[in-house]
Amino acid sequence: MLLLMGTAVATAQSSNPVRASTQDDVRNWSLFSEYHKNQDYATAIPYGWEVVRLNPMRFKKLYERLAQCYAKLAENADSAQRLVYADTMLTVYDLGIKNIPDRAPMFNVQKGYVLERYYQDRDTTAIAAYALGIDGDFENTDFYYIDRLGVLYIKDISDNPDYKVKAIELYRRYLERDPTNGVALDRLKGIVEDPHELIDIALQKLKTEPENKEYIWNAAQAYIQAEEFAGAVPHLEKLVKMEPQSEIYLNELGKIYQRTERFKDAIVMYDRSLKVNPESKENLLNIALCYRELKNFSAARTYAQRAAAKDRSWGRPYLEIAQIYEATVADCVTGTKGGWTNMKLDDRLVYKLAQEYYARAKATEPKVAPEADARSRGLETLVPQQEDYFFNKDKIRDGKIAIYGSCYEWIGESITVPPKFQ
Repeated sequence: MLLLMGTAVATAQSSNPVRASTQDDVRNWSLFSEYHKNQDYATAIPYGWEVVRLNPMRFKKLYERLAQCYAKLAENADSAQRLVYADTMLTVYDLGIKNIPDRAPMFNVQKGYVLERYYQDRDTTAIAAYALGIDGDFENTDFYYIDRLGVLYIKDISDNPDYKVKAIELYRRYLERDPTNGVALDRLKGIVEDPHELIDIALQKLKTEPENKEYIWNAAQAYIQAEEFAGAVPHLEKLVKMEPQSEIYLNELGKIYQRTERFKDAIVMYDRSLKVNPESKENLLNIALCYRELKNFSAARTYAQRAAAKDRSWGRPYLEIAQIYEATVADCVTGTKGGWTNMKLDDRLVYKLAQEYYARAKATEPKVAPEADARSRGLETLVPQQEDYFFNKDKIRDGKIAIYGSCYEWIGESITVPPKFQ
């Protein structure tokens, strides 16, 4: 009886003109909602269909809840009745797609779920419904439904080899949204044994539409996943040329330049990205890292300080400043006669200053403490020892020793002397 009521209303309402809400609309909606909330689904259903008849476009949650009523009834039904309920759910979702078009993506993925769960040999139609809904609103589709589509693709690869490519593209696309999703990563690894297969697939698709930005991006990402970073460069450069103000493309190209040790080029990209988004603290820090690699230590520190100023609770810029000081000493010592066997007080003082910045990093952001502590411990034999403080008492002023030396004139800082030597 419930199915007949639903089908009759569905047929009748298709020619029913949209009209303003009336008291009957509100009364039936209130009764439907109340019975639904109280899990009295059989009683709720007629009121729901009456709302469909009276005003099918007003209540956005109507079709979702009405379908849910049938799903709940199906839980305790025999196999034949369960299929009747499933047929009605599909009708409800079709009405939702027609009358509430902004929710069509959600209704389509739910149609896919009904087709997959309640029917035998309906994979093709389930896949079509899932794909239509997911493509309609990928960013807001729950991973559960994306994974259901992926599982169906994988299941039917032997019957349709094209599904392998579709499954790979689906999970890769999701991993761009959530790179830490372990299920998506495992699914992708299960499909693709050789990362170069991803490159081949991406390049073949790119050949069909060479100017398609999504396909160009996918080709770049395929090279990156295979850790062939140089291969990603021309694709990312093309994207930047196509969209010179895209922060995403500029940042990605900057990262790949950095990975391929093209540090000057990376700085240019990060700087261009900062012009698009001046508040990007990450890009300031990335530039600092590049300048450190180029041994422009003063510029590196300046950018790390700018990054720290963007977020007073961020400890990573102080880790970077400490590493800049370490790199400065390494560059200075290896460039002098005697090298590491001829370390002077100033060299040791800069290492001590690096330790102070490691301490500042973990005080600013406790979660970086393990890294800061490990790096600081590695300097214990390189910082000033007791005899260094004892024989240089004349250099201590107000509990500090200033750092001099031709390599370190730009630093302009002092280290704090342990109290017993002050």
